[in-house]
Amino acid sequence: MTKNHPFHQRKIRIQEVPEQDFAQLKARTINALNKLGQQKFSSEPGGNALENWVRAVNFLLDEFEDKAGGTRLTLEYKTRRQELNDYLSRPASTTSIDAEISELKANMSDIEVRIEAERDSMISRISELKADQARLLAELERERKRVEGAMAEQQTDSYFVRLFGRKKNSARKPENRIDDIESKLAILPNEILDQQKQLKTLDLRSPESPFCEEWKRLDSMRSNMKELETEKLERIQLVKERAELTGPIADAISRAQ
Repeated sequence: MTKNHPFHQRKIRIQEVPEQDFAQLKARTINALNKLGQQKFSSEPGGNALENWVRAVNFLLDEFEDKAGGTRLTLEYKTRRQELNDYLSRPASTTSIDAEISELKANMSDIEVRIEAERDSMISRISELKADQARLLAELERERKRVEGAMAEQQTDSYFVRLFGRKKNSARKPENRIDDIESKLAILPNEILDQQKQLKTLDLRSPESPFCEEWKRLDSMRSNMKELETEKLERIQLVKERAELTGPIADAISRAQ
């Protein structure tokens, strides 16, 4: 669970307590072990909390052993202490949880990529429609000017015919694309508005969203992800094991004479 913890590195030898004080020493140590077994850690990730906890347990037991003296340390106590040391020296296994988290992340990424692809497609379509609208407006302006110029030229020709009694080329009505352009322009605002409405529904969890079911799946997977991450953190921090680890040692100390 932790690395290279100094389980038995004592620098100062504490004088053994007298017989009459041993009962108080046991009571204090058992009480402290019970508190350590129930200690709550921060929900933030990281190993400092557990390392501090291990350090506190080892300091407490080292102090108990020094004050109690070697003759009072029973075989049961030594066995339990060794079991604690062995357990804490092994890394916490989170392989199965990591595999579940990895699979969840992959599935979530697939859905998010598809939603983003659709979002990009809608945004691109709106941009194209607006570009078409701007192009047609510019074309309409040019066509109107061209038609106005052609009509002005016809009026000039007509004036010369009346003035000189000479007929030039037969007057021909200028070709007019204005109606066609205006017809195309008329449908674009509704198309743009429709695409914008669809874009807004993309992030909704309601039936009008084309990704309603995908969003529900994402929400469910995100909830599962939080649960798995909490479970992983609890496993790393020995949330369930701490009381189980300190309890047997406290029992062994209570039976020491």
